[in-house]
Amino acid sequence: MIRMIGKRPDDGFTLLEVMVALFILAILAVAVSQGVHQRTRTSLAEAQRVPLILCARALGAEFTVTRYWPSTGRHEGELDQAGQACFWRLEVDSTQVRNMRRGTLSLFSEAAREHAELRFTLFFSP
Repeated sequence: MIRMIGKRPDDGFTLLEVMVALFILAILAVAVSQGVHQRTRTSLAEAQRVPLILCARALGAEFTVTRYWPSTGRHEGELDQAGQACFWRLEVDSTQVRNMRRGTLSLFSEAAREHAELRFTLFFSP
């Protein structure tokens, strides 16, 4: 049997090849876990916003049906939407258009009304 000097038989992978493969696998695992984590956070945030969006729609419909004409200034309230309380603040200003007022509707999930989770701009006319 003739053996060539400097050649080794192909018995398997070298330690370096295994380490490179594990490194690539670790990078892929981190990328996938970050994507799943981001998607989970987005889904949770959207799930928390749905009741507030429903609250805003209910308030908008109520304002339209009752032909609500607010005075300028701050108005606050609470609305029970599907068994969940939603807290709102409406800040109304005059506009340059006669018989039109602009309101900023802020929605909160807590009664303290410290950090608005959603804001909408509404226009009112008598």
